[in-house]
Amino acid sequence: MTKTAVITAQQRWEYLYTVRRSELALQDELNELGQHGWELVGFEYYKDAKGVMGWIAFLKRPSTGSKPAAAEGAADHEQHDGTQQPTREIVAEDDVFDVKQE
Repeated sequence: MTKTAVITAQQRWEYLYTVRRSELALQDELNELGQHGWELVGFEYYKDAKGVMGWIAFLKRPSTGSKPAAAEGAADHEQHDGTQQPTREIVAEDDVFDVKQE
């Protein structure tokens, strides 16, 4: 009896995080990002350095193999209070993570 090992290529992922001050703003953005293939993998309600409470969400999607210039569907969004909160992208490259700020 012979056993055969099957070796497959490791799945590569793109990572993204976004920060919003309200649940509604976060929900709207997550729904939009979900339409572009992003999957929510975690979130946290936290207090920032200025003492303001907010939501941070972490997302991933399968990598296309090339480093994206900007995450599709992850452009800056206006919050419901009228302020701009940028979305930040984290991309994996050979097990080393670079933080990119737009």
